[in-house]
Amino acid sequence: MITTKTHRVRRALALTVALGLTAAACGGDDDGDDAEPAGEPADDTADEPAAEPSEEPADEPAAEPAEPAEEPADDMEAVTIDWWHIQNTEPSQGNWQAVADQFMADHPNVQIDITVMENEAFKAAIQTNMQAGDVPDLFQSWGGGGLLQQVDAGLVQDISADVGDVTGDLTGVGSFEFDGALYGLPWKVGMVGFWYNADLFEQAGLDAPADTWDGLLEQIQTLKDAGITPIAVGAGDQWPAHFWYSYLMVRLCGSDGMVEIARDNDFTRDCVVEAGQKILDLVALEPFQEGYLGAGWDAPDGESGTMANQGAAMDLMGQWAPGAFAAQLGLEDASEIPWTVGWAPFPEVAGGAGVPTEGFGGVDGFVVGKDAPPETIEFLKYIVSADVQRQISPDQPLPANRAASDVVTDPNQQAVFAGLSDSTFLQQYLDQFFTPEVGAQVNEQTALLFADATSPSDAASAITATAGG
Repeated sequence: MITTKTHRVRRALALTVALGLTAAACGGDDDGDDAEPAGEPADDTADEPAAEPSEEPADEPAAEPAEPAEEPADDMEAVTIDWWHIQNTEPSQGNWQAVADQFMADHPNVQIDITVMENEAFKAAIQTNMQAGDVPDLFQSWGGGGLLQQVDAGLVQDISADVGDVTGDLTGVGSFEFDGALYGLPWKVGMVGFWYNADLFEQAGLDAPADTWDGLLEQIQTLKDAGITPIAVGAGDQWPAHFWYSYLMVRLCGSDGMVEIARDNDFTRDCVVEAGQKILDLVALEPFQEGYLGAGWDAPDGESGTMANQGAAMDLMGQWAPGAFAAQLGLEDASEIPWTVGWAPFPEVAGGAGVPTEGFGGVDGFVVGKDAPPETIEFLKYIVSADVQRQISPDQPLPANRAASDVVTDPNQQAVFAGLSDSTFLQQYLDQFFTPEVGAQVNEQTALLFADATSPSDAASAITATAGG
């Protein structure tokens, strides 16, 4: 657990049912990937200048014009890499174009053709291409269930033998690995955890959020006894509440259980039902701010506003939370927040198959298509190199390459980055990896659980019915 005094914070498996469908970003991930469609990228290639004809010495008789010299033979075969990504706003799109230009400059036989789309357009297009067997050489992926379907269909390439020299530096590699085979690499990571007001915790005689679920429930009562609202949540937006339900699944099912769910689309297993029951146990303690069932995430009376104004002691949110707290207070930087911001990981759950190093958050990466040329793998390794990770750091803010940790200078983000660096498994946001229909059902059932309006078994059955399990 890390606090910062401020006066200034295998296999990320998620579940999907459409063949080859990588999913759209959820409303909670505001890392900047959701944006308006961009135009076609500019073609930066230029024509080769024509060779100047040779001049004869002045004192020699005139000679017949020489035949133009042939271009030296290039023994490297020309290669085109078809690259699809979703960084469609500036400076991100320009940064990625620069990365491609740099690689092409060092590999003159390689031409990288870039297709840029926003999330929803990408999702539709990649599904169409996958069903037709027309797979881009390198394309955006969040791993997990969508990638698993592509692996089973033989649409992606096992790159394990070619990337062993870089995987040791990367967080989130397991998101792109199945049965010991690796199909892609991560470039950006994020993690959900507890953001807490250490000043309010101190008032209640507490140091930080507990590292066990039972201990957390005891702390909730301690905070209430001290007249402090324990938790802020934007259940009206649904996705902030789904972080609780999802993290409990990870703790109770473990990474192997999440793999099984991805394979059979069946949520009716005991660990998911138990996760729903623990949500009901939490709700029974009445730990949330008033009006939480209708509250949004980023509003003055929502989750971020309640936290910013010290109306609750903690919330469960991604790495973007401190920036939202600062914005609610009219501050330009999270370092100006007038209370002590702390970050802590989600607690261990007794009896669960999961372990504390299994996290929940976001992984962005790229996967190599089945017919991609070998240079595609070299380009992917270049993208995830420490130097390129530093170059594109404004797009992240947390690089997958731990060797680029020097770009993470904000104390709040350093806390999250430390948690990510220790992780052995990172489960992607469940509503982000589902099809829109399944994702909506996860969020809807979560909201019903928070309202104590459904049973854990009925919630699991409803999600399973939508997923087709």
